[in-house]
Amino acid sequence: MPAVEGLAEHAIVSVETYEPRVVKACLAAGAGILNMTGREHEDEMLTLAAEHEAAVVMCFGDAANVREPTDVPPDGDPMPVLLEHFAVRLERARELGVDRVVIDPGMGFHYGNLLDPLERSRHQTRVLTQTFRLRPLGVPVCNVLPHTYDLFGDEFRKAEGFYGVLAALGGAHLLRIHEVPHLRVVLNALRAPEVR
Repeated sequence: MPAVEGLAEHAIVSVETYEPRVVKACLAAGAGILNMTGREHEDEMLTLAAEHEAAVVMCFGDAANVREPTDVPPDGDPMPVLLEHFAVRLERARELGVDRVVIDPGMGFHYGNLLDPLERSRHQTRVLTQTFRLRPLGVPVCNVLPHTYDLFGDEFRKAEGFYGVLAALGGAHLLRIHEVPHLRVVLNALRAPEVR
């Protein structure tokens, strides 16, 4: 709690937990965003977010938490499944009083049916380049940028720049990254020729 309280004085704090009592304490301490990577206690957590007027990052998945194995849509077009999945959950969030939601297609998670690195990269690329198809949901989309060690080898840190271009062109609103200076340069360069 001291860390949340101290940071909340200087920045917007996001918390991730599977326990409602921790959510309640963190929001009371000043956290402004709840990152929901699991489905357990979802209604209770959404209610707490509404009570504290916190934003919610709603991640794709049906498991109780992100550590439980789950699968992504099995076919070549994941977007219909993502649209259906989030539409139901967004409606419920609004019923419970949450009016600020960002959806996360969950590309940084482990999936039981995406064990082959190249197949995983294909799925991630499909989602990144077609994020615009999630616009009918009416909420911003946050995408995690992959590293794909099998494609980039020792240069894996540059992978975020590659995937960042795909995400920007695909219509992502928010990117979760590690390589901040690199992405800043890449995205500024993409803006310069007004590609979008």
